[in-house]
Amino acid sequence: MESATSKYRIGDAVLVAAENPTGNPRTPRYIRGKRGVISTVHGLLENVRDHRGIHKPLYTVRFDLSEVSSCDDQDSVWVDVHEEWLSSLPPEERN
Repeated sequence: MESATSKYRIGDAVLVAAENPTGNPRTPRYIRGKRGVISTVHGLLENVRDHRGIHKPLYTVRFDLSEVSSCDDQDSVWVDVHEEWLSSLPPEERN
C-alpha cells in the first residue's frame, strides 16, 4: 500500500541511519548503517500506546544477509523501519 505521504517507494535503495538519538529508538542495531531496499510501504500508522498518535511512515526493508552479517548465503532478512531512520542511497553506492 504505497501512500502519498510516504517518501519512499517499493524498490528504492535506502541506507539506515547509524544512530537516531532524538527519534524512535526501536530500530535493531544490526541494521543500523546498512543498505537495503524498500519491499513494502505501510504508510502512516496510528499507535497511541507507543507514539501518542500518528508516527512517520513505516516500511519493510529487505537486506541481503551478507549486508548485515558475515554470512555468504544468498538469503535476505526483512525489517520494519520508520522513515526517520532512512535516507536515499545514490546509485553509485548501491550494491
